[in-house]
Amino acid sequence: MQPTGIVSLAMVATAAVLFTTADAHGQMLVPDYRQISAKFRKDSGALSQAGDQELQYAPVENLSGRSQKDFPEAATFNLMNGCRGTVYEEGNNVTTLKAGADFDVKWIIQAPHPGTMKLSIVKPSEDSTGKITYKNYKTILTVDPFAQNGGEDGTTATMPTDVTGCDSAGDCALQFYWHSDIANQTYPTCADIIVSGSGATNTKVTTAPTASSSETSDAGSSAQTTPSSNTTPSTEESADGSSAQTTPTAPSSNTTPSTNTTPTPATEAPEATTAPSTPTTESSVAGESDTNKCSRRMRRH
Repeated sequence: MQPTGIVSLAMVATAAVLFTTADAHGQMLVPDYRQISAKFRKDSGALSQAGDQELQYAPVENLSGRSQKDFPEAATFNLMNGCRGTVYEEGNNVTTLKAGADFDVKWIIQAPHPGTMKLSIVKPSEDSTGKITYKNYKTILTVDPFAQNGGEDGTTATMPTDVTGCDSAGDCALQFYWHSDIANQTYPTCADIIVSGSGATNTKVTTAPTASSSETSDAGSSAQTTPSSNTTPSTEESADGSSAQTTPTAPSSNTTPSTNTTPTPATEAPEATTAPSTPTTESSVAGESDTNKCSRRMRRH
């Protein structure tokens, strides 16, 4: 009977691993991303029962289906805020970047779902109820097609030279936004950043609460917008509204990120006083594709 017990324990252990990774699909790894905090678990209702890996990696559409009326979320919690419900908290890891300078971006894909990835600077917007949504400020690059293969990968991005209002922790976040039309799933990750010399945010943006759309969770969280491809600009709304998604372009052998800045990436960055580049200031969480982009070949790590 001893071997049977060992086999049973092995089966249980295997099942546990499969359960914890079933919803683990992918996320940004570098810069340092926001962790699942005690505040998140306190405010997130039924999601507090999920494991950290699922909360970090799973598509937000799947997570939204976990809401329960008898285990309500806090009034200020917003899973579809563009940063999978996380917000800036004291003690978060914060990465300092320099305007005009290159920086590394790395990610892991556990379950490939071909789609589009947009890397953007987002800023928090708080409505009258205290609910925070992250609005797109500038899209830095777009990778399309994206996530055709699993594993770790990465690229190099360049911080625009004309960024303003990101001089203090909490003012801005770097948003990794992967969306697959094929799977109809979205995987956002946010990292808190400071852009040195960009100045502090002048005013706090406040918006009136809006009604949720077709992609809201049962608890009434805002809808997650879908990024557009890097070939045809699409019209998008903020995280608390619906959006029209452009079908990603056909997969190619080389993944090519595109930037929305015209300067050539440089290892040493010019100071913020240099001539501004031309990225478009945007208001939606996922961001709109810019009409003025230059192609970049992705550097693998």
